[in-house]
Amino acid sequence: MWLPSAPRRFETRAGWSDSICQYFVPLEVEARSTGPFHNLAASEILGCIQVSELITSAQRVRRTRALADRSEQVRFKFSVQLSGRSQIAQDGRSAILRPGDWGFYDTSRPYEVCVDPDAHFLVLQIPAPALAQWEARMRTRVAMRFGSGSGSGRIAMDALRSLVAQGATLAPEEAFDVSSTVLQLFALSLGGQADGGGVSGLEEVRQGQLRVILRHVHEHLHDGEMNADTLAQRFRMSRRYLYKLFAARGLSPADYILGARLERCRDLLADPACVRQIGELAHAHGFADTSAFSHAFRRRFGVSPSEWRGSSLSTAKS
Repeated sequence: MWLPSAPRRFETRAGWSDSICQYFVPLEVEARSTGPFHNLAASEILGCIQVSELITSAQRVRRTRALADRSEQVRFKFSVQLSGRSQIAQDGRSAILRPGDWGFYDTSRPYEVCVDPDAHFLVLQIPAPALAQWEARMRTRVAMRFGSGSGSGRIAMDALRSLVAQGATLAPEEAFDVSSTVLQLFALSLGGQADGGGVSGLEEVRQGQLRVILRHVHEHLHDGEMNADTLAQRFRMSRRYLYKLFAARGLSPADYILGARLERCRDLLADPACVRQIGELAHAHGFADTSAFSHAFRRRFGVSPSEWRGSSLSTAKS
């Protein structure tokens, strides 16, 4: 077994069906042989990845449309074959996974997994926000087979093995950083390497992550609770890694959020069509009170919000 935690043993289909929902998502389970039903399962959370290790009897699990429609959170599940054989199917495609292969599927849509007797594999469960910059590409590559014998796939497997082996000794922030790197390496295996512009594959991933986070910031300027902690939680990364991403812009997350709010308000104050009161605008863009907004606005732009609005409207009329 890869995982150091002691595996649980399941001897009946009914018991396994009940427990599989705890390990993964609600699924229908069907035995594929009339012989004894034996399953071993262990699970651990390592940073932003929930890793489950399974050795199973022959079976088929199905995520039906009805079950998928009840999803509260979109997750991607990576299946990494260690021994034996599995077949994954989604969106009209299917892939047979043999030792060293991996593939993935999306829990928000129907899928099916068939495993042969004594199949031994890992399942990595990842909330979609942790892979947001890759999501569009990933949705076109579900139920495809990828190898881990060379390139970034091989490095990803080695990194995953190290994460599993050392996970218990890592501090929480280290575990998030290492698990994020593992995900980046798997994502690179999808064919998303750098385009030759001189940026490394991993750096492209980081830039993609930052673009997704910045888009989220601009779409949620109204959220007064948005800060480094909530962003790190939303995107399943450590604060340290988040600050590292923002350092590429020479700013901290707090500085960027404040600047984005002030610039949006400045644009609205200069718009003759915007008739909202200054206090209302401030509150709608995450500021606790008008005084705090006015002080921040003056520090950033050298004039008060009312002075800026007056001069902008006078210029527009002239």
